[in-house]
Amino acid sequence: MKEKIISIVLAIWVLMIVISVVLLFLPRTIHLDGVAVKYRLGEDNREPEQMVHINMDGKRYLTTSGDYIFRGTIDIEGEPLPVPEDQKRLEIRFHKGHGLMEYIIYENGKTDIFVYGTLFVDRAFSKLTIAISEENSNGEQNSRSWSSEDGLMLSMPATNRSEAIQLSNELMETYLGGYILK
Repeated sequence: MKEKIISIVLAIWVLMIVISVVLLFLPRTIHLDGVAVKYRLGEDNREPEQMVHINMDGKRYLTTSGDYIFRGTIDIEGEPLPVPEDQKRLEIRFHKGHGLMEYIIYENGKTDIFVYGTLFVDRAFSKLTIAISEENSNGEQNSRSWSSEDGLMLSMPATNRSEAIQLSNELMETYLGGYILK
């Protein structure tokens, strides 16, 4: 009788572990819709911040390494992306909370990549900040970069530059390695 009870408890325990693992790896629907603050970093760069509407729709997948993959779209009001409408679907692989927002473009038999920036999110995908890549002035075609000194940022949810910088520092803490954005 004792062996039968132990077998039943063990079977229930194994079943609970299997169900937990399956639930953990099921894709999660992501819908983040709201207003973000777009601003430029640097104490000397006091350009006025802009309020920008962002809509993020898709699915989040957990990988066996503990990282995430986002598959879906991210629409940012007022951002003219050089990407055809039918190719705006993203697949972002997140490692330590950040991943590249890169669009793969197929046109006229050629493949090109457009990098909008680096996206940082919290584990729940309820907060985000984007370090927006900008054209380099070095003359190289399709050369884009971002600077922690005077780079362009987009943070959500935030209502002003101060909240946006605080959120960026929170989400980018590991990436920045102790550096504080201003």
